[in-house]
Amino acid sequence: MITTHRLPEGAFTALASGGGDAAAVQYVRAAQHSKQIMLLHAIAEAAGDADPASAAVIAFGAAYRLLAAIQATDQSAVTWLLGLPHLSGWAHDCLIHLDQGLAPDFGYLAAAAASAAIRSRVQFELDVPVRDGRVLLPGLGSFSVATQHAWLRLRSDGERLQVGPLIDVRCAELTPEDGSAGPIPHWRGTVLVHAMADGQPWDLLLETADRYLDRYSLPMSTALTAEEAATWRRDIQAAWGLLVRHHGWAAGPVRDGVSVIVPLVPRSDADMDSATSPAAFGAIAASRPPSPVIMAETLVHEFQHLKLSGLMDVVPLIDPCDEKVYAPWRQDPRPAGGLLQGIYAHVGVARFWNVQRHVETEADGILRAQVLYERWRRTIELATGTLLRTGCLTEAGVRFVEMLRDQGRTLEAKPLPAQAMDIATEVALDHRLTWELRHTAIDAAGVAALARAYRRGEPFREQMLPGVRIEEDTRKTYSTVRSRLLSMRYLEPGRFRQLCAAGVPGLSDADALLVRGNASEAAQEYRETIAAATDAQPDAWIGLALAISRLAGMSAQQAFATQLPLLFDVHACLRDQGADGDPLDLAAWVT
Repeated sequence: MITTHRLPEGAFTALASGGGDAAAVQYVRAAQHSKQIMLLHAIAEAAGDADPASAAVIAFGAAYRLLAAIQATDQSAVTWLLGLPHLSGWAHDCLIHLDQGLAPDFGYLAAAAASAAIRSRVQFELDVPVRDGRVLLPGLGSFSVATQHAWLRLRSDGERLQVGPLIDVRCAELTPEDGSAGPIPHWRGTVLVHAMADGQPWDLLLETADRYLDRYSLPMSTALTAEEAATWRRDIQAAWGLLVRHHGWAAGPVRDGVSVIVPLVPRSDADMDSATSPAAFGAIAASRPPSPVIMAETLVHEFQHLKLSGLMDVVPLIDPCDEKVYAPWRQDPRPAGGLLQGIYAHVGVARFWNVQRHVETEADGILRAQVLYERWRRTIELATGTLLRTGCLTEAGVRFVEMLRDQGRTLEAKPLPAQAMDIATEVALDHRLTWELRHTAIDAAGVAALARAYRRGEPFREQMLPGVRIEEDTRKTYSTVRSRLLSMRYLEPGRFRQLCAAGVPGLSDADALLVRGNASEAAQEYRETIAAATDAQPDAWIGLALAISRLAGMSAQQAFATQLPLLFDVHACLRDQGADGDPLDLAAWVT
C-alpha cells in the first residue's frame, strides 16, 4: 500500500544530528517502500501502453498479477522483494529508459516475482529471461542453464521448482548460500553473510551477479571464489563486532538499513573504494577494505549517504543551483547537493574516529585515529559554512545544515597530542591549496595590474584584488608523491618509516627535506626551484607554502595560506615579462 509520508520532527532532528535512531531509519525505509510501489505502478502503466505481443510485456503482466496474488496471502514476501536494492535499481533504470523513449527491461520483474513466489511457497508458472546462460532469481541466486532460448519456463507447485525441461529442485533449497550447505546442481546461491556480535545478528548479501547493482564507477566483482567469500565474511564479522561493541550509535541503523554489499574490482592493490547510489537504497558497494576498522568506517560512511538520499526523497533540502564549491574531501569542485552528501558522511566519520581513538591500543593505530578524527572534525564547520553561503538550500535544508554544524561543534575538542594536530593541519592545508591552485581562475587583467604595481614598488591594497571564479583544471596540478607520503605518516606509519629510511623514488630534494621535517631548508630549496624554472612550478609552490606554514613568525604565512593562486599567477606574469619576483618578497608585499 502506498502511504503519504510526513517526516516527524523527532525523526528530522535525529537524522540532522548526523546519526538517526532506529525509529528514524525505519521511517526512511518505510518511505522507500512506498517509493518502490509508486515506481512499479508507473512501470506497469508504461507496460500497458507497450506492444501486447512482446514476450517481455507478457511476462511483466504475468509477474505483476503473480505479485498481487502473493500480496493477498503473504505480504512479507512482497515487502522483502520491494526492499531489495536490486529491484529499486531496476525500477530506476526503467524510468530512465522510458524518459529516453527506450524500452525498459520489463522481463526482469518476472524473475523478481519468481523469487517472491519461491520464498512464499506459492504455486506459479512463469516465463523468465535467460541472460548469459543464467536464470537470475534476485535476492536468492541464479541457475546455469544450457539453452539458446531467450526465455525459459518456470513451474512450481510450491514445493518443487522446474526450470525448463531439465532442472527440478526443491524450493526450500533455493536460498542464499551461507557456506553451510552442499552444492546444488545448476544452482549458485547469492553469498549470504551472517554476522553475530553480543547476541546481535546482521544478515546481508554479497551481490556479484545482478546487473542492476553493477552501477558504480568501478565494476562489480562478478565471480567471488569460495576463499574470497570466506574472507569477506571474516572481514564483515570483525567489523560488525567492532560496531556493536564500540559504536552502538551506528550498529543498529547500519543493520536495519544495509542489506547488500556489492564487492568491487579495486583500482589497484593499494586502493580501497566505496560508493552508494540513491537508486539502490540498502546497498553499499566497496572493494575489499584493508582491515576490519576500515570496513567498519566504510559501513558508517556509506550508510550516511544512504540515509540522506532516503531523507531527501521525503524532504527536499536543495534548490536547483549551478554553483560549485570546495569540499575538503574531494579533488573536484562540488555542487551543493554533493557537498551536503559529503558533510553528512563526514559527520558520521568524525563520530566514528572520535570513539575509535579511545579504542585503539597500538601507537600507530592511535595516531591514525587521532589524525582522522581531527582532520574530519575540522571540516564540518568549514563545509557547512560554505554550503550555507551558497543560497542553494531550502528552508528545511538550512535547518538541517545548521543542525549538522552544531553537531560538529559538540564533538569532543580536547587538545590532541601535538603530532596528531600538526599532521591533521598540514594534510588539510595540502589538500586545500592543491584544490585552489587547480580550480581557482583569476582575472588576467587584474593579475597584470598587480604585477605592474609590484614592479613599480606601489603598496598593495585590498582593492587591487582581481575577481576569481571556480573552473575545472585551471592549472595542472595533481596529488604528488609528497602528498601521499605526508598522508602515509598517519595512515601507514610503519610503511612511512620504511620508505623514509630507504629513500623514495620520484621525490625531489625539496620534498625530501620537507618530509624529513627540515622546513627551513625545504623552503629555500623550493624558492631556488621556482627561481631557476622557465615554466610554472605548481607543486613547488604548494611545497613552499607547506614549508612556510611550519616556520613560526614568518610574515608571509598568511599570504601563502590564503592567496596562493594569486601569488602563483602574479609571479608567472612577472616571469613572462622578464622581471624578478622572489616568492617570499611577493608574499610579503601581498601581506
